[in-house]
Amino acid sequence: MTIKNTIINYLRIIVLYMLSWINAFKVKLGILKEKYGIIGFLQVDGLKLSRKFSSEESIAAVKEFDSFKPDDVIIGTYPKTGTHFAMGVVHSIYKEKGLVEPNSLMSHINGLEFELPTILRLLSGQTGGQGLLAYADKSKSPRIFITHLPWDFWPRRVMEKKVKVIFCMRNPKDTVCSYFAFAHKRASIRADTTWNTFFANFIEGNVVYGSYAHYMRTWYPYRNNENVLSLQFEDMREDLEGNVRRIAEFLGVDLTEEQIRKVTEANTFESRKKEFGRGHAIYRSGKSGGWKAELTVEQNEVMNEWINTELDGMEDLKLKYGD
Repeated sequence: MTIKNTIINYLRIIVLYMLSWINAFKVKLGILKEKYGIIGFLQVDGLKLSRKFSSEESIAAVKEFDSFKPDDVIIGTYPKTGTHFAMGVVHSIYKEKGLVEPNSLMSHINGLEFELPTILRLLSGQTGGQGLLAYADKSKSPRIFITHLPWDFWPRRVMEKKVKVIFCMRNPKDTVCSYFAFAHKRASIRADTTWNTFFANFIEGNVVYGSYAHYMRTWYPYRNNENVLSLQFEDMREDLEGNVRRIAEFLGVDLTEEQIRKVTEANTFESRKKEFGRGHAIYRSGKSGGWKAELTVEQNEVMNEWINTELDGMEDLKLKYGD
């Protein structure tokens, strides 16, 4: 390679990085509705999404995605209700059975609605907006898909093809507290957004991924389908071993007692938090009932009324509040 070609290649890389940073700067400034306190969002069919992670094209690609394999599993969660908890258990089960290599989680994970970072889109030449799904066929099996999208945005043929689905839920009081802390750490809301503002937005559904209640209502009718496993974050914290057994059985993976013990130990909240490091945005306290120290008396009353109205008819879920 000549010196001239080397210089040209370096200049191309510099330009790509500059374009990536310009795009990131635009996202930061893209406040469409300041009163909601959301930085750089878009609306797709009434659902509020982050421009940093999704686009109209990537959401359209999700609905049309059809290339499922027999050993695929989709983990569906509203934000901060157990995504990484469930994902870690599933991968650990596969690892103990020898179905995946150690430290290979990211080789098996596919985010349904997530865009490629700008720099990678430019380098790969992707122009269709398919996002990470464009590379799903290159992911190693068994593939683990993750999404925060409500059911009405999911691939249309999931039930027809009987793709394995794991739904993880969490009580809305702890969810809103954890979501607020996460959003601040990840700068997905403006730095001056107060807790009171975020709480009000959560109740109104004016947060990224929209209404918690809408999310719950969309998947509730499918909760007892044979290809669906419904979990509660609180149950996983209280009885992790029992839930490891449930998940392994659902995935059709036979584990020995020793393997179950290893999976359980590797996925305690304390182990996962240590692995990711202190102060990481994904892992905070992980406690059930932490809302008692964060919600005011008035906010708790508002939330109780909201739960009675918006989650009416879902009492059989028996959400746990750490009471």
